[in-house]
Amino acid sequence: MVTPEQILTYARIVTLVLCLGGATYLDLKIRRVPNDWWISWAKPALFLLCLELWALEADWTVWLTASAVVAYASTAVIGRPTLDDVRSGSPEDIIVSLWYLVSAVGLVFGVLRHLTPLMDGLGFGSLVDCNFCSTTVEIQASYLWGQMLIIGAVLLFFEMCYQLRMLHGGADAKAMMFVALCLPGWGEISAAGDALMPPAISLLIWGAMSFLILPIYVFGMNLATGDARNLKMAWHARRIPLSDIPNRHVWLLDEVIEGADGEKKVETRMRPKRGGRAENKLQEMLSELEELGAEKAWTTEKYPFMAFLMFGIIPLLLIGDPILFLLNFMGLP
Repeated sequence: MVTPEQILTYARIVTLVLCLGGATYLDLKIRRVPNDWWISWAKPALFLLCLELWALEADWTVWLTASAVVAYASTAVIGRPTLDDVRSGSPEDIIVSLWYLVSAVGLVFGVLRHLTPLMDGLGFGSLVDCNFCSTTVEIQASYLWGQMLIIGAVLLFFEMCYQLRMLHGGADAKAMMFVALCLPGWGEISAAGDALMPPAISLLIWGAMSFLILPIYVFGMNLATGDARNLKMAWHARRIPLSDIPNRHVWLLDEVIEGADGEKKVETRMRPKRGGRAENKLQEMLSELEELGAEKAWTTEKYPFMAFLMFGIIPLLLIGDPILFLLNFMGLP
């Protein structure tokens, strides 16, 4: 028999797959995911989060702490109102600012109400002069409040990744924030068992690990087209007709240069040069290659990271936490 907790988890997984699947399609097609997409899909994700809080009979401080977390995530799509915006009398900015203020008050009262039971439940009661002085109900409520804090910490982690350019695209950072809200915990994911990392960070790791499949795929495609003899390039780049390059999201790696003897020749780079001619004068470079008789050129695809996140969902559901899996695989406790 399917339990309500399992229904909630399955609904979250379906929401996650549909949202990331559509975002991946948009990123592949137009290389951008509009903010409206994330706002639209945030609604069912937040509805499921509210259902969970309602079913667990969360108190008002937990609700407002969750509201603070959502408010923080919303800045990625609606920005942060400033004091000047509020002074200008914009109704939208005033409402959002009041939302932030009320959520912050709830967060403060949540600390006052739940920090001691949480520390007690985690076995750190001596740090707050309270060893086993909290009731079971108080500890369970504090765990739920602590879960909201963990979601906020995960959101902060992804924003730092974006600021440090570990996540290169804004859509990638928003996708990971959506995952954190959509999958706040492992819930009833049967394969999860014990876990060391939150689901969102686990998916980030699985997505990064799926990059390992890419060289195999690219080499196989080059093998099929007869371009695998250049082992230096065949594992990460592909040769495609010059006429196809303007219509595809690729970086051009071939460039016509003039040698020391004055003769023009084609030079192939291992990596694209950011801000170079390949980005600013692509058609001119293609014309130069064509003048030298080239019909194809080495290129590297602009693969969106969300495509790898989609691959990462499979091991996330089948295996669970990648760190715990690797530790168990190596026989470490």
